[in-house]
Amino acid sequence: MHFLYLDEAGGTERPDLGRAATPVMAIVGVIVHARLVPPLTRDFLAIKRRFFPSRFDRGPALDHVLTEVKGGELLRLTRSSSRNQRRQAALVRAGLLNLVRRYGCRVIGRVWVKRPGQRLKPAATYCYAVQDIAVHFDHFLAAETSHGVMIADSRSQNLNIAAASGRSGA
Repeated sequence: MHFLYLDEAGGTERPDLGRAATPVMAIVGVIVHARLVPPLTRDFLAIKRRFFPSRFDRGPALDHVLTEVKGGELLRLTRSSSRNQRRQAALVRAGLLNLVRRYGCRVIGRVWVKRPGQRLKPAATYCYAVQDIAVHFDHFLAAETSHGVMIADSRSQNLNIAAASGRSGA
């Protein structure tokens, strides 16, 4: 049994809209074997606690899953004039990539590099990516003789229905 955790980063806005605008839109998933989810989760939370310690109370450790570190925040740290903040962002990225390697995860996704002055069509972009990723996940599962579950980051019910039914709104 495998899980595919799917999330998006970046946005569909024009890349030159301002400092907060993102240069890319990425919809990416991480495939992990079910037996590796508990240790991977513990190690992932350890990275978040190490680099963002002030965000975590002393409550139950698994409650820390609810504390998000957004990609936009890592982008802000990466672009910072502070050497320490840039280093923090680089270390977080390196830690995450090490987790992916150590647990034999597979990464699957779609990335759009946006043209200056042009935004992406939100529904069409998301629907195409999720449906294409689902096809590739199915191929992976067949090759592994496994079953799987795709878990997508929270979106509205209408957006989920449109993606599932192939209605892109484009």
